[in-house]
Amino acid sequence: MAEKVKSKTDVAARAENKGKGQTCRNCGNKIEVVLSISASGKKRMRRICCEG
Repeated sequence: MAEKVKSKTDVAARAENKGKGQTCRNCGNKIEVVLSISASGKKRMRRICCEG
């Protein structure tokens, strides 16, 4: 069954979901988001977890 969708205006529910964070599909560890800058100066947000 699908998870119950909570209201966008429910601040407590939004804080709870944000606190959970994202987990990797492969290893189950928490995903870390970092800002990387290429040689040309372009910025990109990357999700780092398990190598491979």
